[in-house]
Amino acid sequence: MTAVLDARGITKTFSGITALRDVSLEVREAERVGIIGPNGAGKTTFFNCLLGVLKPDRGTVLLDGDDLSGLPVHERSKRGIGRTFQRIELFNESTVREHLLIAERIRRGDGRLWKDLLGLGKPKAEELTACDEVLELLGLGDLADEPIEHLSLGQGRLVEVGRALMTKPRLLLLDEPSSGLDRQETTDLATTLRTVQAEQGFAILLVEHDVELVSSFTERCYALDFGTLITEGTTAEVLESAAVREAYLGPGAVA
Repeated sequence: MTAVLDARGITKTFSGITALRDVSLEVREAERVGIIGPNGAGKTTFFNCLLGVLKPDRGTVLLDGDDLSGLPVHERSKRGIGRTFQRIELFNESTVREHLLIAERIRRGDGRLWKDLLGLGKPKAEELTACDEVLELLGLGDLADEPIEHLSLGQGRLVEVGRALMTKPRLLLLDEPSSGLDRQETTDLATTLRTVQAEQGFAILLVEHDVELVSSFTERCYALDFGTLITEGTTAEVLESAAVREAYLGPGAVA
């Protein structure tokens, strides 16, 4: 199976403190892969190195075999990396469709975004069609014209996913997507993501503290602790490993 993402030897230090030490990871075509680890393990730092928010001290990030080193965030997005955030980053007083429309404008790179900010940009028919297709795919079609502040947290998460999907990603990075959601909302989100992924074929890399979601949603998993990769394998193997139990519970937890 082809590797969509191949991150090799990612190392990052801050003021002499090593946040990531020689971390390598791959995600294959249409695969769902998890990254787990206790707070401070380096998960978000790793995501930011993949996205170009941070520049690693050493290591390379390959997307479909192309080296992304030196490319800024927006260029990596154009190459096919989409992302959602741990804290929902949506704009009040904007509708659901408008959020996706702005993402579509950025993807097209046609220089019209400034018109949106001034309220002068009239959407093209093809832009509206692209937005509405994603909204229907996510079950948000009936909410297209609703202001963001009227949505539930779970619906807001789906809008973030929709915004990421407008970039037509090869790889979707999900940063704590269950944060703030109840169990039913988490289950519904996972179901929708599976359905959309099956239709569009992108790969998913998930950072998540909800072990139940990781267990039910991902096929393979990597575990970090203090910036070091401590184990990898099928999700079941990783969650059952002594190294992971010790990382979460402390020395002696295995016994």
